[in-house]
Amino acid sequence: MDPITHTLSGAILSRTGFYQRFGRLATIIILVAALIPDIDHFSLRLAGPLAYLKYHRGFTHSIVGSFVIAAVMAGIAYCTKQVRERLPQGLRGYGVVFGLSLLGIYTHIFFDLITSYGTQVFFPFTTKRYSLDLVFIIDLYFTSLLLIPLIIIRFKKERAQIIALSSLAGIIAYLGFTCFERSTIIEKVKADNGKLGIKSARVEAVPLPLSPFRWSVFTEDNERFYQTNMDNLSGSSTVEVFQKKTNGNDITDKVETLDIVKTYLWFARFPVVSVKQEEGGYLVEYYDIRFNALPNRKPFLLRLFLDKNGSLKHADLNFHSITEK
Repeated sequence: MDPITHTLSGAILSRTGFYQRFGRLATIIILVAALIPDIDHFSLRLAGPLAYLKYHRGFTHSIVGSFVIAAVMAGIAYCTKQVRERLPQGLRGYGVVFGLSLLGIYTHIFFDLITSYGTQVFFPFTTKRYSLDLVFIIDLYFTSLLLIPLIIIRFKKERAQIIALSSLAGIIAYLGFTCFERSTIIEKVKADNGKLGIKSARVEAVPLPLSPFRWSVFTEDNERFYQTNMDNLSGSSTVEVFQKKTNGNDITDKVETLDIVKTYLWFARFPVVSVKQEEGGYLVEYYDIRFNALPNRKPFLLRLFLDKNGSLKHADLNFHSITEK
């Protein structure tokens, strides 16, 4: 989820009773906690694209990591005189800061979990990435359910707690609605697959931008991915077919022994690969069509440049590649 939505979630949470009890301090702690898991975003960007791919939404977005971060946050905060003066003394006061911090971090993790990027919630016990695929990473409707109540609270401070709780109820209702939409769209595609004789190994749906009614549904068989973009409101749909592997399978078999490719295939959910013979060697491209939502853009595109013998010369992992029209 985007940083603005994470910030708004912290502000709303603080108004559900914590601000009323502990004052502005509660808002500050929850706001910081709701943003702090993404500290890995900035540090891993500096470490390079492969490290980002491998570790983003890892330790800082896990249940175990949350306890560590919340404990450190609480220790730092409780060392300041202003915090100690506003909270109970001793272990109880530390516990309050720890609890508020943990609440903000867990909210961040949950809001990331409902997107389709993938979050290593149970790291370090497993590096499996979990995603509920309920909202796009930027969802204006979802964000509005946090922003509008905060605006109302500015003018109705005496009703802040009720408004904030209503905002959370609205979020739950919206997620229930998107869950229903996702299930409906998947069943429609499964029915269409049956009519077309497509024997699918799996069918999954991820949200598209701008509307909770728009979804990309991915069907996988032994050789292909079928991407069906559907609008549940208008009933319109488009289908695109991707070969999992094109020509040059001997080349792909060779590059898939490389660590960078292993990492990419671990990250990707619907990876397609192409091999192009060029002067002096080959260009191998891996692309996760899960991110095939915007025209002329290929985020998370892995490109490997090989010599004539199939040995790697260099590789590029691009976050926001722009393709030619």
